[in-house]
Amino acid sequence: MTDGLPAAMVMDLRRYLTQGMQTLLRPVKLLRGSGRLARVGPRLAVAFVLVSVLLPVIGLIAEREQRLAAARDAQAEAQQLARVIAADIADDVHAGRRLDPVKIRAHLDQLRSQLGGDVEIVDLRRDSVAGTTPEGGPRLGVDADGQISATLRDGLARTVTPEDTGLPLKLVVVPIRTPTDGIVGALLLDYTDLYDEVLSAGAHSRRMTLAAGLAGMAAALGLGWVLSRGLVRDIRRLTQTAAMFAEGDYDTRAQVKSRGELRELAGALNTMAERIAERKAVLVDLATTDPLTGLPNRRALRTGLDRGLDHAKRRGTPLSLILLDLDHFKTINDEHGHLTGDAVLRRVAEILKAHLRSTDLAARYGGEEFAVLLPDTGSDAATRTAERVRVALSAAPIEFQGRSVRVTASLGVVAYPEHGLTTAELVHRADAALYTAKRAGRDRVHGPPAP
Repeated sequence: MTDGLPAAMVMDLRRYLTQGMQTLLRPVKLLRGSGRLARVGPRLAVAFVLVSVLLPVIGLIAEREQRLAAARDAQAEAQQLARVIAADIADDVHAGRRLDPVKIRAHLDQLRSQLGGDVEIVDLRRDSVAGTTPEGGPRLGVDADGQISATLRDGLARTVTPEDTGLPLKLVVVPIRTPTDGIVGALLLDYTDLYDEVLSAGAHSRRMTLAAGLAGMAAALGLGWVLSRGLVRDIRRLTQTAAMFAEGDYDTRAQVKSRGELRELAGALNTMAERIAERKAVLVDLATTDPLTGLPNRRALRTGLDRGLDHAKRRGTPLSLILLDLDHFKTINDEHGHLTGDAVLRRVAEILKAHLRSTDLAARYGGEEFAVLLPDTGSDAATRTAERVRVALSAAPIEFQGRSVRVTASLGVVAYPEHGLTTAELVHRADAALYTAKRAGRDRVHGPPAP
């Protein structure tokens, strides 16, 4: 045992405290040692930027798909219209009339205002039979890539974008069929205006799609910035709090604004800190308290004396120290047993508490020796306090298990600054005063001997 403290208990508490601190510092070491904390912010920023960029990309893809859908709709509408015109012309051929360019042109001229685009009829040799294009203007039926010839052969409708015309034309080619003669020609319909009209009709929707994508990008960036900033801030708070715990500041508490796992982690850190603080308080209490009397022990007295002396030097105030030793305590143990001796020590502690101020410090200095630290007290007042304690001890015998034991004590009193300027000087002079009282006959209070 050291200063009345069980060594095994101290070792157990120290082991628990060390384990708790290692557990508490593990996440801090992981974050700091690996540099992960420094990379959390940039990684989150990159992730949110990628997500934000993805939104307008999706908008562009959606706009492109809408444009392609509009083109397909325009193409399908143009093909349907061309088939209707071709069927009308095929009916005239089936009625026994040949392809009459004049009549066909008149028919096409009537449709021109409704179609919004030029029409041209070609025969099987790809020669123009009739059309709505101006005289001398470029033909629609220029077959540079063989698409018209292919339609005349297999009878499949095709969409053609002739490049030799120098104009951004979009043509649909459909065969002219008769029930008896089969394919007799082809009809070419310029549906450029129809295509532009369909695209214009969906332009607002496409613009809204792009705007929504850009707005989503801005919102994602803003939200990402807020979330990442808050997350990194909370992680830094947790790390700083854990570091403060590691330095012994257990009054600090982890506080985060995030919910979910980070808040749970903060709660776990706070709970762990509370438990470590409790264990440390128990360890400190056991290390500084005498288990028999409940008074502070020699170690606590040394700490209190150092602090009190520093305070007295800074404030220019006095400080007194009393050392008390029970007279003939070994005889009490030998005659009445150690249990009676323990009862005497506890009774001495009670008397000291009863006759001291709340600012005074009474301690068991070791064995049957006690000490009293009196801040802001000069030697005369300290001597009067020591005398009251001496009288209280000798006034009434201590009763224990039917036995009555009379106890006296010898006390030595010293004061700062007249009897010493350091802790060692004060303790040495108080000890000398105590033994002066012993040699003078015991059961008395004595100041330090003259130097």
